[in-house]
Amino acid sequence: MTTSLRTTGRALRGTLSAGAVAAAAVVPLLCAAPAQAATSATSVYVWATGVNVRACPQVSSACPPISHAQIGKRWVTAFCQRTGSEVTDGPYRNNWWVQADAGGPIGWISAVYVRGGGNDEPVPGLPTDSDCR
Repeated sequence: MTTSLRTTGRALRGTLSAGAVAAAAVVPLLCAAPAQAATSATSVYVWATGVNVRACPQVSSACPPISHAQIGKRWVTAFCQRTGSEVTDGPYRNNWWVQADAGGPIGWISAVYVRGGGNDEPVPGLPTDSDCR
């Protein structure tokens, strides 16, 4: 009985070692893609309520708001920004648009509603045009 336990123990150690090696080889492969995707995303704060999400960076009949997609007073994931039509809200105006994901469809919101920057200026720290999806 002692011999069979030793043999079984050696077999299990061999199996666990092989399994650990296989898992160690697979984990970096699984983690590589999400880590690269995360580096291009930035969190930005939307300071207004009822901000429309659009399929393109314009306010026009060619680019209506996405149905049931509005953002309000919270942090969202932003990918990039580019210029589009100008939006004015009180003393604020901006022709930059931010591509964002607030847990719904990825779309465009006016930078006038994103904290940071000034009138007709891009949002600081957010990549521009060429980095957009």
